[in-house]
Amino acid sequence: MNDMLRLVCYNIHGGKDRWGRRYLDQMAELLQTLEADVIALQEVHQNSRHGYQAEMLADRLQLSLTYAPALQLYDGAYGNALLSKFPMIRSVNIPLAAKREPRSLLKNTLQYGKHEIDVWVTHCSLDRESRRRQLSDIRREIGQLGSRPLLIAGDFNTASPPLCPPLQDCGAGEGASTPTLVTFSRRVDYVFASSDWQVDRYEVIQQKMSDHYPLLVTLTLPE
Repeated sequence: MNDMLRLVCYNIHGGKDRWGRRYLDQMAELLQTLEADVIALQEVHQNSRHGYQAEMLADRLQLSLTYAPALQLYDGAYGNALLSKFPMIRSVNIPLAAKREPRSLLKNTLQYGKHEIDVWVTHCSLDRESRRRQLSDIRREIGQLGSRPLLIAGDFNTASPPLCPPLQDCGAGEGASTPTLVTFSRRVDYVFASSDWQVDRYEVIQQKMSDHYPLLVTLTLPE
């Protein structure tokens, strides 16, 4: 399969900007314009107090949804989500230990043409020790994957997540110097890919709707 896959990674900050103003509708409009095949989201509400944001975005974008709670909040949850145009084969949510706010790794296997591919979504802790353990757990999961092509997208809350090797950083090169946080000149959001993938394009979309910028990565899976 030589068609390009368009993947977006976006920490939506609960649908608000850094000042607490609501921007979920504008985020949905932006995601529509990006025409992604797969969207990895972090900090997504699914509760009556803040809204069923994952369902709203999936409905607006006409994509299938897999939601993974990191913590129970009010009458629902808060966590990660994957929106996809490709059929879902299986999905599992792996809890990641943390001192304070719980975190998780959402592992999905999708049918991409004749291939099964894995697309994972995560959001690591601000706390350094918790994040170190979480990244160690993620590396262990990578080692157990087998031969399926893999993409991991998320907010890693560090400028140097130790996943290369075995994976490649899709933003290596010119993209490595582009911040992904609105308020700080730091790059903490990443898309990593196994060596099966050819990275064709990496872009930080500098729209200040969240406290993070979305990433758009275009990849090819050569035959």
